[in-house]
Amino acid sequence: MVLPIVGGLGVTIIALTVKASIKSYKQYINLTPQMIASLNGIKLTHTNDHLSKISKSDPRYRHYKFLRSKYPNRNFLSPMTEQEALFILGIEGDDILNVNKAMIRDRYRKLMILNHPDKNGSVYLSQKINEAKDVLDKSYMVNK
Repeated sequence: MVLPIVGGLGVTIIALTVKASIKSYKQYINLTPQMIASLNGIKLTHTNDHLSKISKSDPRYRHYKFLRSKYPNRNFLSPMTEQEALFILGIEGDDILNVNKAMIRDRYRKLMILNHPDKNGSVYLSQKINEAKDVLDKSYMVNK
């Protein structure tokens, strides 16, 4: 009689702990280094936070705020996921429903023209663009 009650309490505690951990992790992903420093009581002298330099009366403020909320400040995942590959190639919204090899090839070419290492582009970014194209070429979304 006591065993089901103890078991139920244990499962409830585990479920609540997992839920709280997931919520905390989602909030942690969106924290910038400046936010982490301020939460720990550390004062940074040189911040790269554009929102702190722009006043709310500036017409660009809403644009920067939108970009910061839409594109979280985090590193690339390893291995790259399909979601991240779509993000890198700029395939969003209704484009995801109509994604095909031609669309991937076009987006890939545009980005490589802008970021090719032979034209003073970033080697790291060109590698990530190549990886995103490879991930999507092997993806189920394209090979339906």
